[in-house]
Amino acid sequence: MVNTGYKQKLYFGDEDNYGTIVPVDQPIGLVQSVSPTESNNLMKIRTLGGTRDFSNIVAGKFEVSGTFDYYLQGGAFLRQAIGEDTGTTDTVDSGPRNPASGNYLHVMGSAASPLADNFPSFTLDFTDYEGPNDPGNFRRTYNGCRVNTLSISGTVDEPVSVTCDWMAMGVTVSTTDNAAVTEYTQDPYVFYQGAVYSTTGTIDSSTVIDEDSVICEVNSFDFSVNNNLEATWYICGTTSTDQTLRGLKGLIPKGREYDASLNLHFKDSKMYQRFLGSDTATTSQGTLTKYQVVIDFVRQGTIGTPATGDDWMRIVMEDCAFDDMNITGAPEDIVNESIGVFVRSAKIYVSDDDADYTS
Repeated sequence: MVNTGYKQKLYFGDEDNYGTIVPVDQPIGLVQSVSPTESNNLMKIRTLGGTRDFSNIVAGKFEVSGTFDYYLQGGAFLRQAIGEDTGTTDTVDSGPRNPASGNYLHVMGSAASPLADNFPSFTLDFTDYEGPNDPGNFRRTYNGCRVNTLSISGTVDEPVSVTCDWMAMGVTVSTTDNAAVTEYTQDPYVFYQGAVYSTTGTIDSSTVIDEDSVICEVNSFDFSVNNNLEATWYICGTTSTDQTLRGLKGLIPKGREYDASLNLHFKDSKMYQRFLGSDTATTSQGTLTKYQVVIDFVRQGTIGTPATGDDWMRIVMEDCAFDDMNITGAPEDIVNESIGVFVRSAKIYVSDDDADYTS
């Protein structure tokens, strides 16, 4: 029968070894759309002495990529895009701190980004579910998945949303039932729980930011990380049981890039002067002052005072310069200010009751 999205499920599981399929045991969030694409990259061949039609059609590289969008309820999947460390040791991807009873602080975005062999990867499970043991079930399990780009966006009257572009090593198809995964119970983060700051001070998970650093009248923001993944294939085919003959053999994260933007109603010249180079600039400067741009979302608790029940997220964009500025004007319109932000590095802090983002 024709299926609908209400019968589809999308879950993931953290892989211990790249490409090795694991049971999916984690929710992503309130998924709004998913679009996987598989390609045979067919090689179409003509030959001398043949006809005007192709002589041969040969299978090429088998490629898998896709996108999905979801409303942000929890931070576990964010780790797949940026890695996690303790924030207190040199160990990369080693799990959260435990600052209060039942409360865990996840620090994501270590400057010592995990190397290719250790960068997070996941198994993604996408099921069209007809019913228990129904032969009409269509379950696709993608192994060796890695995040190429991930964007976190917020705007007025919308929950905070995440868009993920991913690539995978391969896919396995079955008619088994979808995985039994416990969904998040929290509502997604929403615009009125947020605050945006810009400051020259050092910011971490415990910093209380003064009100003078608030950027007011913000209507929307966008923050993204790009891992610049490069897929590899080899003439030898495969020597691993996790790989298929035509599927990719590796996904290498190259130089990491960040991008951000802010849209707000114009209030005063402060952000324009910072764009020119400093808080007091009246014309473009030869050296640009670098700022920390911070986006907080607090569902419960207070950032800076760890306590049981804390439930918040902080995005810290470090050493930012403002790349472009657009302040508009038109009769009957509110004056809008759009700011492009160049980000040198970033960290995402999430405080919640999840002791392990890998299971």
